[in-house]
Amino acid sequence: MGYRIAVFYASVGCGHKSAAEAIKEWCEVEYPGSEVMCRDVLDYVPRWISRAVVSSYLAMARSSPWLWSRFYRSTDSVSKRDIFAAFWEDIHKSLSRAYVKNLLRDLDDFKPEAILATHFFGMSALLDKWDHSAPIYYVNTDFLSHRLQRDPRFDGWFVGSAESARQHRADNVPGAELTVRDFGIPISRRYISQPGRLEARKKLGIDPSAITVLLAGGGIGAGGLGETADSMLDSVDWRVEIICGSNKKMQESLQDKYYPFKHINVHGFVEDISDYYAASDVIALKPGGLSSAETISIGAAILLLDPLPGQEQYNCDYLLEHGAAIRIYDNRRAGELIKELLSSRGELERIKRGARNLSRPMAAADILSHVTGEIDSRRSRPPETIHVFAPERETEEPALAGIRRSRVAGL
Repeated sequence: MGYRIAVFYASVGCGHKSAAEAIKEWCEVEYPGSEVMCRDVLDYVPRWISRAVVSSYLAMARSSPWLWSRFYRSTDSVSKRDIFAAFWEDIHKSLSRAYVKNLLRDLDDFKPEAILATHFFGMSALLDKWDHSAPIYYVNTDFLSHRLQRDPRFDGWFVGSAESARQHRADNVPGAELTVRDFGIPISRRYISQPGRLEARKKLGIDPSAITVLLAGGGIGAGGLGETADSMLDSVDWRVEIICGSNKKMQESLQDKYYPFKHINVHGFVEDISDYYAASDVIALKPGGLSSAETISIGAAILLLDPLPGQEQYNCDYLLEHGAAIRIYDNRRAGELIKELLSSRGELERIKRGARNLSRPMAAADILSHVTGEIDSRRSRPPETIHVFAPERETEEPALAGIRRSRVAGL
């Protein structure tokens, strides 16, 4: 007998969607007969609002990282005196409350046995209105978490690192020792059986003997990919693959710029990114949570490029701290740095080993194993013991509500 699981994400960037789709993929393969409702929360708000949310994020991430830094750090602040953070939370709550009824309608029709969210957008209102007949879990898609992801009303959390679990305990999240589980960032099943380098190069039409460098700006195509590629113009015996993601403007600009250089190839969004990972000797990328989790899962030699303040900077720090990558501090020196790395077999192996030590390609499977185990436990209880107490949200403190749910649900 399968399971009925709802997974929500927000299409702000690509990582949250990729994580949600990875969970859906694993569930349908590992638990035949299961039904997974995988939805973008932004589909529940008017199109002009969703476009405004996505375009604002893309504009900050691609062109104004200083503004994103201000936004991220202010909303992550535990201080209630931050006016910027309070303003954002008021807007977020208003939007969520106005359109959560449509989301609730779909949940009532689907009747999930568990709900997972890979982005916090809209979750505050859902946590207010949902009767918790099915538990709501938060799935982190970075190595560290944001304050809004640690809302104590969630029934449980799946985090990307032990450091993220410590953040929850520092927030005094009720029962954090039992409800916060460090299983890693969920990625696609394809990363448990990667093609060999020669196989991947044959598929992509890359010379088996050429030094191959991959430059990736993440799903949204940010970072100084052009400046980085400029440092490799003289490396004509290399193969340089640039992936611009959904940034068509960058793709077209770089295609025009590097047209005369036959060793440099520019792509937009690619479905077979895992083949490019496997084919590369070195990967220089922006440290998004999903792309970082994917590349360390294959034990790649990783160089970190232009981390965005906030979650990407934390991911960068985490990977560097564990010896799983090195940082490109000056894009103009990237080619020189890569040559030094390739000439030092010991350093190259150290980075690959650090990546392998952090790798958790089975994260989605572990998350689902826990969720389905909880569902099985609930199924086996007498009906009168399954109901989860739903407190009056407007009069009861969130922390107390979390404690009560944990006790009743047996988490």
